[in-house]
Amino acid sequence: MKNSSRALLAVVLLAGFPVLVLAIIAALVVLEIYAFRDRPTIGLRLGIITVPVIYVLLQALFTIERSGDDEVSGLPVTPAEQPELWALVRELAATVGTRPPDAIYLVPQVNAAVQEQTRWLGLQVKSRRLFIGAQLFAGLRTDQFRAVVGHELAHYSNRDTRFAGATYRGRQTIGRVVNGLNGSTWFGRMLQKLFHAYAKLYFAVSMRVSRGQELAADVAAAQVAGTAAATSALREVEALDVVWRFFLNSYATLGWKAGYLPARLAEGYRHLLADGGRAEEIDEVRRNPPKHKSSPYDSHPPTLERIAVLEAAPAVPVTPGGERPATEILREAAKTLDATLLTGLSTEARRKKPVDWETLVDASTRHQFGEDAAKILRNRKLPDLLDALDAGRLDELADPAVKVPTGAGARARRELLAGSVRTRLSTVVISDLAAAGHAKWALSWSGPAELALDAPYDEALEPALDAAVTGDTSGLRALLPAAEPDPIPS
Repeated sequence: MKNSSRALLAVVLLAGFPVLVLAIIAALVVLEIYAFRDRPTIGLRLGIITVPVIYVLLQALFTIERSGDDEVSGLPVTPAEQPELWALVRELAATVGTRPPDAIYLVPQVNAAVQEQTRWLGLQVKSRRLFIGAQLFAGLRTDQFRAVVGHELAHYSNRDTRFAGATYRGRQTIGRVVNGLNGSTWFGRMLQKLFHAYAKLYFAVSMRVSRGQELAADVAAAQVAGTAAATSALREVEALDVVWRFFLNSYATLGWKAGYLPARLAEGYRHLLADGGRAEEIDEVRRNPPKHKSSPYDSHPPTLERIAVLEAAPAVPVTPGGERPATEILREAAKTLDATLLTGLSTEARRKKPVDWETLVDASTRHQFGEDAAKILRNRKLPDLLDALDAGRLDELADPAVKVPTGAGARARRELLAGSVRTRLSTVVISDLAAAGHAKWALSWSGPAELALDAPYDEALEPALDAAVTGDTSGLRALLPAAEPDPIPS
């Protein structure tokens, strides 16, 4: 079956869903009328089953056409604010044979998308919108960016977006009906089976249409930017997504518990992408994009399949000059991308104090060490721990999770507890040194934050800790008087 025929069938199935719903509602109403007229008691009992079903069906019916698209997140950019971006989008729209969007939004997702606001199941178009992720500007070359945007605009020229909103809401609505029906009665189970079968057919048809549309848009992307740019863009977007999730978990939220947030998110993300220590990991993602769990209802074919289709077609030369970073398309790129990423932050995140990256790493790591040290000390002071070590009471400092067999001798206990004691003692001492200004943590995009100690701690601390664990705390005690903690400024 050709993709156009499948698209027509998807629209027919979507249009047929309200007919099916209305037919079932009408049948239930007629059944209730007859039941109440002849046997009111049975009609009342039947109503306990049918009224909730009718409510679910009516609720679903009214949500097919209703759209929540009027409210969109992201940063709208006008032609006056970003003339180069708008000029590129208009050029690409003309190349793929469609009219440009009415609005462009920069969004805080590793994604690009187009949308048409429509009425009457897509028969009337209200407006067009183009959404471009800030991370794409931060990580793509210009030729790759052209491929991504050309792909999205091709959905307009292929009329893919006309019914997309209604089709998407149709999938949501049918799913809501199946989930909303009560399967505890025979009647509810019967209706669930009916709508489940309808949903399975609808999802299968609409998803196959979507997959065909994606492959057709990939061809258009290669035409406007070149085959190599289109295939590398597919790989790069996968890598950008993986790096972005790692960035959020390992860097952007590093100071969350301490009350800090990086002031320049986009800058940090670009530094991470460009870091030489991460290059091999990122290249591995490009070479082997993640294999997401597949489903026959996926709207996009797997990335490697899309790349294979493009590489099997006649090669299209890459547009000259495309090696420039995509950020050059934007005016005040750093400021614009940061403003875009801020639109994706929660209310709680906006309450955090914005600081530079170096301050973020040092303050947040110091905060974490302080919390860990407080749990180890349990209202004690460091000299109390040293007294316990001198007396051979390592269990007072060791991790409670470390178990020592009953009857173990003093030497065996020390050997079993030494590793835990060494780690926890180091945490407490370094926390004190940091509070006194003798220890700092430096930002590293290649790995964890790097600890830097002032002299003489940089050379003397490690041997002193080792000796303390064996029962000789004199060297550590001699070091500590110079590290009297001062209050940490807020």
